[in-house]
Amino acid sequence: MTSISLLESKVKRLRSDISRLEGKRAGVVKEESISIKKINNANSALQRTKNSSTISSKLKEIDRENIKIQRAKGEQAKLMSDIAKKTTELNKTLTELSKTQQKEAGKIYAQQEKKVNELYAQQKSSLELLTSSQNNGLEYNIEYDVFISHSADDKDSYVSELAEELKAAGVTIWYDTDSIGWGQSIRKEIDKGLANSKYGIVVISSSFIEKYWTNYELDGILNKEGSTGNQMILPIWHNVTADQVKKYSYSLAGKLALNSAINTFEDIVENVKKLIK
Repeated sequence: MTSISLLESKVKRLRSDISRLEGKRAGVVKEESISIKKINNANSALQRTKNSSTISSKLKEIDRENIKIQRAKGEQAKLMSDIAKKTTELNKTLTELSKTQQKEAGKIYAQQEKKVNELYAQQKSSLELLTSSQNNGLEYNIEYDVFISHSADDKDSYVSELAEELKAAGVTIWYDTDSIGWGQSIRKEIDKGLANSKYGIVVISSSFIEKYWTNYELDGILNKEGSTGNQMILPIWHNVTADQVKKYSYSLAGKLALNSAINTFEDIVENVKKLIK
């Protein structure tokens, strides 16, 4: 199958050819229009004169311009035919390009889906192991009221202050800055934090949607919520639109969320305290 880059180059070339032909056709149409105008002027002159020399000159001019008009019409017909052929070829190429792009996108999606499923399986296994340890009274116990999932880009502008407000209100939190030590496995500590948290505050922003670790954390919260049947996700929309959230996750967009543009830190803290009572 022809590569996408070659098809895109062909589309660009065909469009350029069509544009050039259209420009040439416009020039020929203009020449025809000029000849018609000259014929009309000559006919007007013939009506006004009885001079044989002038009449002869104007008749010759009319003949010349008629020849030009016929030639212009012939050129236009050929140009129109060439434009039609190029347009047909362009449409076929665009169709082939669309099919090729869809096929390539399907391959990429399949690869991404496979990778995500592998991560889901790995994460689910880790969470099940940690939950089993909790149930058997072994190493881990519920330590945190909430797990804060966020993008590092939002720390300074919002999340760090939210974390401090929650801690000041006596809410125990899992927050990566506090909970992941130097040299520790990020994935292992996240899994441990998820397993040991009652709720997960998810600060959804444009940056959150794009990051790998935030998606990993959200998948873990969804897995735990699905396996336990208990509400866990507490979404906060931060400088993000409803359309962006819907495009990212319909299920997440369907959950009632607080909004950093409307709800203060005090509002959020009070809502969390009501849940963990």
